[in-house]
Amino acid sequence: MDFLKTLVREAHRRSLWQVLGIFLAASWGVLQVVEVLTETAGLPDWTPSMALVLLLIGLPICLATAFVQEGMPGQQQGMGVAGEAGDTGHGPEASTGSTVDVDAAPTAPASGTARLLTWRNAVFGGIGAFALLGFSLIAYFVMWETGIGPVGSLVAQGVLDEGDPVLLADFDNTTDDASLGGVVTEALRVDLALTNAITLVEPSAVREHLELMGRAPDERVVGEVADEIAARGGYTAIIEGEVGSAGSGYIFTATLRGATDGETLATFRRTSSDESGVIEAIDGLSQDIRERAGESLRSIRASEPLQAVTTSSLEALRLYTEAEVVRDQGDEIRASALIEEAIRLDPEFAMAWRFKAVLLQSSGAPRPDVRAAATRAYELRDRLSERERYYASAMYQNLVTGDTEEETRVYEMVLADFPEDQTALNNLSIVYSDRARWEDASALLEQAVGGPGSSFSAYANRPLYYSLGGEFEKADSALRELEENYRSELWPSWGGSILGLSSWDVDMVREYGADLENVPDGANWRLVGTRVLGLGSALTGETAAAREIIRGSSEAAAREERWIGAAQGWADLALMEELVGTGDPTPHLMRLTDAGYIDQVDPRSRNNEQWIARYAWAGLEDEARRLMSVWEEDARDIQGVAIRRTRAVVDAFSMRGQDPAAAAALLERLRTNERCERCWMWEVGTLYEEAGMLEEALAEREGSIAAGQDFYFGLHRLAAYESLGRLHDQLGNTAQAIEHYRVYVDQMSNGAGLPRVDRARERLAALGG
Repeated sequence: MDFLKTLVREAHRRSLWQVLGIFLAASWGVLQVVEVLTETAGLPDWTPSMALVLLLIGLPICLATAFVQEGMPGQQQGMGVAGEAGDTGHGPEASTGSTVDVDAAPTAPASGTARLLTWRNAVFGGIGAFALLGFSLIAYFVMWETGIGPVGSLVAQGVLDEGDPVLLADFDNTTDDASLGGVVTEALRVDLALTNAITLVEPSAVREHLELMGRAPDERVVGEVADEIAARGGYTAIIEGEVGSAGSGYIFTATLRGATDGETLATFRRTSSDESGVIEAIDGLSQDIRERAGESLRSIRASEPLQAVTTSSLEALRLYTEAEVVRDQGDEIRASALIEEAIRLDPEFAMAWRFKAVLLQSSGAPRPDVRAAATRAYELRDRLSERERYYASAMYQNLVTGDTEEETRVYEMVLADFPEDQTALNNLSIVYSDRARWEDASALLEQAVGGPGSSFSAYANRPLYYSLGGEFEKADSALRELEENYRSELWPSWGGSILGLSSWDVDMVREYGADLENVPDGANWRLVGTRVLGLGSALTGETAAAREIIRGSSEAAAREERWIGAAQGWADLALMEELVGTGDPTPHLMRLTDAGYIDQVDPRSRNNEQWIARYAWAGLEDEARRLMSVWEEDARDIQGVAIRRTRAVVDAFSMRGQDPAAAAALLERLRTNERCERCWMWEVGTLYEEAGMLEEALAEREGSIAAGQDFYFGLHRLAAYESLGRLHDQLGNTAQAIEHYRVYVDQMSNGAGLPRVDRARERLAALGG
């Protein structure tokens, strides 16, 4: 009790004003501690308010106690009550004012007020008040955890299971601002994506249901429409709400109701006094929903507020929301314009920068522009939610550093926590495709389109991966689904072009290649379309026509100063020549060197891994080393992983003339390290053949027939049939030699005069085929 006695004694010595000052200072300190604990320990939002109320109640009590025990300021000591419980202030000790014995026996009866308003009672009252606060908090958490009463979490009540799919309906809007309902819906979607308590149904899955229902894909999801979508998808609950006006401010209400019976599970309400408070109000609404659904307050408060992960500009958020909508409708040009305006309004809008990089990449924009946007998003990643931060980091690794291992690790981390994440499913499939892991890539996209992770990108990439994985029927089916579900001129044309090239369907190549040539506002893609048509001609042996078409494409790109497209044309010609033409790629690569197209491209934005490897494989090692040196000098700091990988490939290719077996072994080790069993499949097979290791060469060529090592699967596949004919011929496997020669000769029906075609026909005739 010594501490309590000391505290009472010190309070007794103070005047009324001193007590007031001490109380206010102590109250400020208490409130600061409560605020910190509320944020860090995940206490309810009402905790600081209750603490403030208790302190306000305690203030008059403390002042009254000071008045009764000490008197008003300036009052003589002997005129008041100086001691506890009847101490009149007389006696030798009191005369000096040096001590007051709180346990001294009274010399005169005290009033009832004096007996009640003592410092001991005040201290014990304060302790009791905050004990009440502690008890209230314990009761709240017990009720929340066990699902008791109106504060109980829906997971604890058994109404929801953690991670249940929930449909977010479009918010009704009764304000004068016609766009506000859509902004609230999209912003709420961004914030609710942070929780594991529920899983929001992806917009692409909603559109798919709408189309199956015979409705427009952009129809508003409200009322009976929302009910039917939830029933079709087997979703557990629906979140719906309304934005209304209140003078110059807004009222935001939301309801979480069961999807099967329509029973209201919880209601929520937030307000903002004007437009500047809209994002904060949406953030509060989201936190209320997350807490009631079953996410802990500590987890909620650990995540960034909505304004931090999006933008402080409501207009920028409007534009971002609209851009997402029109992009999913296939209008990437309009989406790009909206995102540019959003960034102009808020240059630190990190999500907009990331979205810009995505749009630039898919439109075939110059690589420096794509990388600049991805780099800016990465620089602003602290303004992103945790999941968006992962996205920005992975995109940076993909587009800027080339560190595919780190990119893979990041996306696998996202999917470990969010197995149906739309972005991670699609983008990890792209990473796998870069390593020719077509089966893994396709499996991720099937998971995406079959669940809440469905997206336009998943539908757009499925035809590509099935084509390059040699599953042509699945690719054709996926292409039809893309065309049926989305209005896009670009991606069906690209998917159809790759399917046609891979399966040797020249009519399909001509149809979809022509469509690519006519894509509006996509100059780079139009050049790609021309190259597709040229490669299509080469598939039947019309290599002279192919040269003319692709050369024309390259020259057109150079006139427009589209240097990557210009260089890629000559690189494509070199590959075509090696695989199905004369067999000598060097004239086209030397023409590329003389034209200087590669040197016109920023070293960080070149197709370095492909172009440098082509030079090294063709024996033009000096040019390969020169390009490597320029790349290393300019980009070693950020593209070191890709540089080291390419240098290893160049070192292996440079051994081709002296020791092809050792070169093949080096590439095999590199394939293992890169987890890319199909990488350099054609080159490894050629090295084995040149080393006389025919069985090993056979295995590689069979692999080149089954699936692609890159987007030139059709050419590699065709060349592999000719090579397998020769290998089986050398090994005395007559039936297999005839089989492969026959496929090759029939496909190269217009290739008379080409040395390999003529030789294959001669051997086929000699073998009796």
